[in-house]
Amino acid sequence: MPSVFQGRQTDTAEGIALSLAQLRARIEERREKAWTPDPGNTAQERKKHWQAVAAQHAQKVEAGEYIGDDLLPQLRGDKAMAGLGREFLKAAERGNAPMLGAFIEEGFPANYQDRETEETALHITAAGRARKALLVLLACGLCNFLLRDKRGRLASEMAYLFGRDPAAARLLRLKERKQAEAQGIKLTRRARS
Repeated sequence: MPSVFQGRQTDTAEGIALSLAQLRARIEERREKAWTPDPGNTAQERKKHWQAVAAQHAQKVEAGEYIGDDLLPQLRGDKAMAGLGREFLKAAERGNAPMLGAFIEEGFPANYQDRETEETALHITAAGRARKALLVLLACGLCNFLLRDKRGRLASEMAYLFGRDPAAARLLRLKERKQAEAQGIKLTRRARS
């Protein structure tokens, strides 16, 4: 019989473990279905799909059913989260857009950072010039464009330096500026020490 939680499920260690187990089960189910369904055939359908996913994600994070970005630092040493995170970042590295989309649709935090490099899927897809995967991350509306890797680099810098993709770098830079402006942050190329 499942545990009953007072308040949010993710408020306790037991609840977080249950959330991770449920996330793993949802992802395995999607894996068996070959990462289907597709978010839509037209740009308008995909936009509508990702808006619904973002709204559902926000609602489930608020209810404590999904792991929110605020819990990620607390879960850095968790083996279950690390395993899922490796799969998610490997999908980004391979440019596997359907797999990235499925992870996000099932509630995996889009801003998960590698424990060693602190790179997000956004950094990895930008550096690898994986445009389809990058478009999924941009469309989902859940990415924090201001996260930096261990060396203080933004995703736009990774696109320019390693992906040799000036167009993606410009697009990411615009997103970074817009987010920084909305948060009242002065955006610099490198974090100041």
